[in-house]
Amino acid sequence: MTDPTEKALIEIRAGRDVGFFDLHSIDQVSLSDLDTIFDIARAFRAHQTYKFSFNKGCSMVNAFFEASTRTMSSFDLSAKQLSMDTSNVGSAASSTKKGESFLDTAETLDAYNLKVIVVRSKESGVPEMLSRHVNASIINAGDGWHEHPTQALLDALTILDHCGGKTLKGKTVAIVGDIMHSRVFGSLVRILKKLNATVRVAAPETFIPSGVENFGLTVHHKVEDALSGADVVYALRVQEERGAGGFIPSLREYSKMYGISKKRLDMAKKDVILMHPGPVRRDIDVHSALVSVDERSHILKQVENGMAVRKTLLWLMANRMDGKKKVMVRK
Repeated sequence: MTDPTEKALIEIRAGRDVGFFDLHSIDQVSLSDLDTIFDIARAFRAHQTYKFSFNKGCSMVNAFFEASTRTMSSFDLSAKQLSMDTSNVGSAASSTKKGESFLDTAETLDAYNLKVIVVRSKESGVPEMLSRHVNASIINAGDGWHEHPTQALLDALTILDHCGGKTLKGKTVAIVGDIMHSRVFGSLVRILKKLNATVRVAAPETFIPSGVENFGLTVHHKVEDALSGADVVYALRVQEERGAGGFIPSLREYSKMYGISKKRLDMAKKDVILMHPGPVRRDIDVHSALVSVDERSHILKQVENGMAVRKTLLWLMANRMDGKKKVMVRK
């Protein structure tokens, strides 16, 4: 007898699949894919920690060669709630510490007949490279300064739920902070433009990468100009571990000029939402009182949506309805 909760999810999925076998960039995700992902993610979110049997018999490994709290735990819990077997591999406890390459590590893991390998790396391009050499589906959980596509998906879901509709046409998103070193920005700006949002960025000149205007956004060095009338304010952390501290006089000075305070957030629209990908550096990126107390903060909603989105991706990628299989293209 079919579980009624599972039956409801199957009906929402309606036989749909996504158009990609690996996910290393938001550029791979079509508008049709977004509709599928978000429809299912909302349903998963409503059932919270319910244990589904959809991916029973499938295995996933988190291969995280860089520190993580939210992304690793949400992928691990999502997989377990789909009845998958999981394992976590990190650089400190893996053979990469002994000189093994990322490729050899991935091919070794793939020999265990995994369905999904989730990869995080300090180096840009690693997930995309590995996807060409393994049968498992590779999901990019953040690669260097490049992209973090699942973060962008959960962010877009959070914004769409607030604004309503399937696009962000007529909505303005102000992104404030370390644009230069942020892989979150790399995926976020792509999905916002895909959804037709108006995007503004505000940061010190040293945090603005050359050619960023090519994304079709406006650059502001005075944060108040970017925040005025915005529907969404998205703060980014100063990425000191990637050398960002050398691009500003001090964190205290940065906070004075670009930290999101109540006074600054009040410059945006009355129904503005405040977002941050985490980890939040309180009183530097965002003033402490705004993080989890202010009703405009959607930071914890982002975390909740992360579980729903990652659960959706694992179901769609490890359990395709069309029966198609990934074909490796080594090059």
